[in-house]
Amino acid sequence: MPEDARSNTRVVVRPGFALAVGATAAAALLTHARSLGAPFFADDWLFLDQARFRSLPQVLSSPDPLGNYFRPLGRQVWFWLLARASGESPVAFHAANLLCLIASVILLAVLVRKLAGELAGVVAASFLAVHYAADVPVLWVSGSQELLSLALALAALLIYVRGPRSAAQAWTAALAYFLSLLAKEVVVLLPVVAMALDGAGGERPPWRARVRRAWPLGTAFLAWVALAGFAMARRGTGAAGVSLSPEGAIAAPLLLARVALGLEWETGAWVWAHPTDPGFASLLAVLVASLAVLAMAPAAAPRPASAPARGKARARAPVSMPAGAPRTSPTSDTAPALRAGVVWAVAGALPVAVVAPNWSAYYFLFALAGVALILGALAASRPRLGALAAFVVAVAGIASSQARGLDEFATAPSPWSGQSHVNRFYLERGMRVIARGVEDLRSQIPRPAKRTTFFFAGLPPFASFQVADGPLVRGVYRDSTLRGYYLSQLSHARLERGPWVVFFFDNESGHLEDKTATPGVLLSSAMGQVLNGRLDVAEAALEAASAHGENDFGVRYVAAWVAWAQGDSARAKHVFEEIGDAIGRDAGPALARARVQLAGRDTAGATLTLRRAVHESMLDPSAHATIADLLLARPESVPEGELEAFATRALTPASPAPWRRWAIILAKENRQRESIDALDRYFQLAPPAASQDTFAVRLRALLVRMLPGGDIVQRDLRKEIER
Repeated sequence: MPEDARSNTRVVVRPGFALAVGATAAAALLTHARSLGAPFFADDWLFLDQARFRSLPQVLSSPDPLGNYFRPLGRQVWFWLLARASGESPVAFHAANLLCLIASVILLAVLVRKLAGELAGVVAASFLAVHYAADVPVLWVSGSQELLSLALALAALLIYVRGPRSAAQAWTAALAYFLSLLAKEVVVLLPVVAMALDGAGGERPPWRARVRRAWPLGTAFLAWVALAGFAMARRGTGAAGVSLSPEGAIAAPLLLARVALGLEWETGAWVWAHPTDPGFASLLAVLVASLAVLAMAPAAAPRPASAPARGKARARAPVSMPAGAPRTSPTSDTAPALRAGVVWAVAGALPVAVVAPNWSAYYFLFALAGVALILGALAASRPRLGALAAFVVAVAGIASSQARGLDEFATAPSPWSGQSHVNRFYLERGMRVIARGVEDLRSQIPRPAKRTTFFFAGLPPFASFQVADGPLVRGVYRDSTLRGYYLSQLSHARLERGPWVVFFFDNESGHLEDKTATPGVLLSSAMGQVLNGRLDVAEAALEAASAHGENDFGVRYVAAWVAWAQGDSARAKHVFEEIGDAIGRDAGPALARARVQLAGRDTAGATLTLRRAVHESMLDPSAHATIADLLLARPESVPEGELEAFATRALTPASPAPWRRWAIILAKENRQRESIDALDRYFQLAPPAASQDTFAVRLRALLVRMLPGGDIVQRDLRKEIER
C-alpha cells in the first residue's frame, strides 16, 4: 500500500473526544456503583460450586449446573478464573462485570465514531452508559454472560470495520465473535450486523462483496453451532424455555422499542404515573452523560457560503472521505450508518423472540447498541442541534431511572407484561434474604461438622437460597461434604448420611432460625407436608421424628392418618390400637352432649367431650369434623384442628364438605394452588355449589388473583421494600 494511502487510513482521536468518552465511562460507573456491594445470588452459587476444588479442564468437562445453554466462557471459565483470583469475593465479580460494561461503552463510542463521527460516538456511548437494561447484568454476578458477550461482540465489529481489511483482521474479528457466542448466544446474528456496517463510514461495497468479505464470521458461526450442538447432544438436553412462535417474533421488536424508551409500568397504572426518586448518583450520571454530548456538539452552525465560494469548495472537495476520518461536519452523510443501526437493532432483537414470554430488559443490550447507533447517526446529521441531542440523552436517562425504580416485576410468562420478569427489584428483594440468611448461618453454626445436612423450611422461593443439593451452604463454609435441601425433600438416606440441622425462615423478621433442638420440629414439618399434599415426605418426617424422640403419641396419631389417606387402612387401625384408640364408628351420644355444652357456651367442656369422642370412635367422621371446626376457631389450636380436618377428609374422600373445609385451611396457610385444587374437587363432588356457594366461588377467584401474574401478588411485591 502506498505511504500516502496508509496515512489516509490513520485515525486521529482528538483530546475532546477522549475526554467525552471518559465522561460517559464515568457516567456508567456512577449509575452502577451501588451494585458493587451486592451478594452472590441464585445461579452464582451453582457456578461457584462447580468451579471450586476443580481444575479448569475438569470444570469444562463437567455438566453445566443449569443444563440449559452452552455458555462455557460466560459461566465456567469466567467463574473459575475470578473465583481463584479473588478468593470468591462478590465485590471482585461485580467489579469485573462493571468493567465489562465500561469497556462496552468505550468500544461502542469508538465504533460509532468510525461510522458517523465523534458526536455520534459520544451520543451512543452516553445512551448505553445510563440505560437501565444494564442494571441486572451488573448487579447479578451471572450477568457476566451478557456483558462479556456484548463487549466481545462490539470488539468484533470494531475490528471488522476498522480500515482496509486484511485476512488477519477478518479472522481476529471472527475469533472475537466466536468467543462472544461462547459467552451468550444472543449475538448470533452479528454477521448480518457486520455486513450492514461494512462501508457505512466510507466506501460502500455492494452486498455481494460484503457477503464474501464476511465469510470468516460465517465460519465462526458454523464452528460454534458444531461445538454447541455436540455439547448439548452429549448432555441430552436442549435450551430451556425456548420456543419460536409468531407472537414472539412480533413481540421482540416491539419490546425493544419499549425498553429503549424505558416504558415499564406498575400493574393497573399508566407509564410514569408514580414517579420515583432516581437518587443523586443516577441524576449525576445523567448530567455527566448529557454534558459530554453537549461538549462534542459544534457551538453554532457554520455561516452559509456565497454561491461562488460554494462552487469553488465543490471543485476542491475530494471524491470520498478517507477511511477512518472522523465525521464532524454538518454535511457528513450519516444515512448509511442510520440504516445500519436499524439492521443492528432488529438483528439484536430477533433472537429474543424465542424467549419473549419471559423477556427482561437486559436481553436487549446488544440490540440497544444498535439503537444507540441510530441516535448517534441522527445527532450527527444535524450537529448544530447538539443541545437537543444532550436533552434526548437526559430524557433517556431519566426514563431509565423510572424503570429502574419500579417495585414490581412480571410474575407470569407473557410477552406483553408491563414489567421485565427479572429486574433490579427482583434481584434486590432476593438478595436481602440471601445476605441475612448467610449471616444467620455463620452466626448460629460457625463451623458445621463434616457431612452435615442442612434442611430449610419456609424460605421464599424468589430468594433462590436453597437450590439443588446445597451449593450455597458449601459456598458459605467452603466444605464440599455439606448438603442442603428443603425440608420437603427430607428422606431416610439424607438423615442418615451424617449430622443434620433444621432452619426455619421467619417471615416477619426475614431471618433464619435454627430449630434443630426445638421440640416437635419434625412433627410440625410432617404436618406442613400433609398440607402440601406430600404424604410420602410427611411419612419420612414422622419416622425421623420418632427416631428423634419427639412426642410419641402425636407422631403415631399423625402417622396413622397419613397411612389411612394413602390407602393403608389396616396399618392405620393397627397404630390406633397401639396408642389406645378405639376403632368405633358411632360418636352420636358424645356429639349430642357436645352440642348442649356449646349451646351453654361451655367451649372447654365441649372440646374435652369431643376429644374423648374421637378417641373412642376413631372412624366416625362427624366427630372429627365437629372438633375440627371448634379447634380451627381458636388460633392456639389451629394445628390440631387442621389434623382433625385432614382425618375427616381421609375418612370421607368422596364427601364435598371435607374438601371445602380443607380448601379454606389451605387458603389461610397461603397455599393458593393447593386450595384451588381442593375447591375444584369440592365443586366436582357437589356441582350445584359451583354457582350457589358464593363464598367458595369468591374465594377461588381471590386465590387466582394471588397466583403469579395476578394483580394481588403484584401489589404485595411492594411490601418487600419495607422488610
